[in-house]
Amino acid sequence: MKKECFGAVGMLLLISCSSYASEQFNDTVKGRTYMQYEHDYLTTSRRHTDSIKIVHQTKNNWHYEAKFGTYSGKSDQYVSNEYGGSAGFVLQYTKYLDRKTYFSPSLEIDLTNNGVQYLAGASVYRKLTKNWGGYVRYRYQYRRISRSDKYSTRNMYINGDPNQGVESVTYLSSGDIGTHRFETGIDYSGIRNWRFTYILLYDYAKYINSPKSCSSYTCTGKHYYIYDNKHGYLYNELKVQYYGYKKFIPYFEVDQKSASSTSKKHQAVVEAGFNWYF
Repeated sequence: MKKECFGAVGMLLLISCSSYASEQFNDTVKGRTYMQYEHDYLTTSRRHTDSIKIVHQTKNNWHYEAKFGTYSGKSDQYVSNEYGGSAGFVLQYTKYLDRKTYFSPSLEIDLTNNGVQYLAGASVYRKLTKNWGGYVRYRYQYRRISRSDKYSTRNMYINGDPNQGVESVTYLSSGDIGTHRFETGIDYSGIRNWRFTYILLYDYAKYINSPKSCSSYTCTGKHYYIYDNKHGYLYNELKVQYYGYKKFIPYFEVDQKSASSTSKKHQAVVEAGFNWYF
């Protein structure tokens, strides 16, 4: 039984799977275009990532987003080891159910260096009081590995017996991954020009097909784990935004992430960025 651990793929997922942005519920961005830049630092692996997004929200409630991300190939090295990580596109529509409630279905497609990732789902946001709001969201994420990275070939003993000779065997070594992503959040804007958002998330992921790990004698099945040899992972995020400038919204965020798929090890992801409105 083979257990799959995180590596560069985990960095790509961090770039492409951003948390729910509370600014998409801010009516001031309707009919506006903005650029978002964000820099992330993972405290345990000590690696950096960067992302740039161009976002446009129309007056009739459509949201279009194009994005590109990079990641560092080595710990404690930033500019000298930057790699192109992912590119993607997001399409979203917001339906006003009443003056305080919004329903937003969305579709996202991300291209990484070893495949394609699709996310589809919907969220419901409710303005609870003048200063408080909350939302729930569900998305299904399907990560399809490219064929060149999906299959491996090696020599194996025929029927596991060295006396019968060897044969070349091609087998599925990396599987496609399906993830159910649940999240809920609450935001507070009772302090002038500030917004604070807390998010609770739960991911549940498994291989969709049946990848294997093969030796010269036999093959055993692999299992995809997120954290501590488990398919599920519960984690938290906290975001602070400042709205005191007319065209510039800086923000700071701290996220909890799994640092190992086989142990109870967490890491913090420190994020800083801004939205610049055109």
